[in-house]
Amino acid sequence: MGRKLLFASEADVAHVLSMADAIAAVEQALRAQAEGAVNQPLRLAVRTPGGFLGAMPSAIAGAGLGAKLVTFFPGNGVLGVPTHNAMIALFDPETGLPSSVMDGRFITEIRTAATSAIATRALARDGARRVAMIGTGVQARSHVAALQEVGAIEELRIWGRTPAHADDLAVHARERGLRAATFASVGAATSGADVICTVTPSTATLLELDDVVAGTHINAVGSSAPHMRELGPKLLASAKVFVDTVEGAMNESGEIIAAIRDGALPSKPALTRLCDVVAGRATGRSAPGERTIFKSLGMSIEDVACAAFVERRCKETGRGTLLDM
Repeated sequence: MGRKLLFASEADVAHVLSMADAIAAVEQALRAQAEGAVNQPLRLAVRTPGGFLGAMPSAIAGAGLGAKLVTFFPGNGVLGVPTHNAMIALFDPETGLPSSVMDGRFITEIRTAATSAIATRALARDGARRVAMIGTGVQARSHVAALQEVGAIEELRIWGRTPAHADDLAVHARERGLRAATFASVGAATSGADVICTVTPSTATLLELDDVVAGTHINAVGSSAPHMRELGPKLLASAKVFVDTVEGAMNESGEIIAAIRDGALPSKPALTRLCDVVAGRATGRSAPGERTIFKSLGMSIEDVACAAFVERRCKETGRGTLLDM
């Protein structure tokens, strides 16, 4: 039949997908979610002694059909290779024929930060520009770029377990024109921050209520499984909590599961979907002094929306490799 399949490497994806593009694609996906125009089941995970493999399919009406296969192997850091790796496959929404396969590591990196930037723009109080970054890995740098893209950062306050990595992140931020400093403790880094981003693979609480002043917005990104957590139960109970999906939050968020178990949150906590705030269907921040938390777990529609953009742009520009089917 002479059918062709587009293959896009990480270099191809990074060439055609900017942070601004990712933010726009994710926002469109969120609006489709709010309208009920998406179908995405809860992530399926297969665990191994070293990590897990997740399967994340979804359909966005009129915009994309596909799935991401993603692995998380936390021990990869000592090997000098990424802890998160992924592949994304897209299919023709009309016929189901495969149309492209591409690297998903970079898309995972950029769409996660893009979603945090959208949440910060929607939920942080006016004038929020001082950001505390808890964690110093790939997502820390991606979040700096995303927050700059939406004008939500002028000063970066950094804490990380490895001081040399925190210093490197500070240098990176200064090279991007930001004021940046490192701190010896989480509480010192978050003191006076308007926005806090937690981007660690922690399995023990890092951020407690006493570390967060009233009016702060938090993007809680690093915890993505029931055994992981970055935020303490009292902090969750003190804040208005926003999520990407309620089902995902109740089944995968270690922080929310622990807070319910400890009695800090009720068995059916009040959780607001970020998509509904973006689409104007729900209220975001209610007062300047309110704490807000966006508990990010990641959604397949974010990946598929970005991958569909990459597919279109590769075809327009000739990037990628066409393979015979």
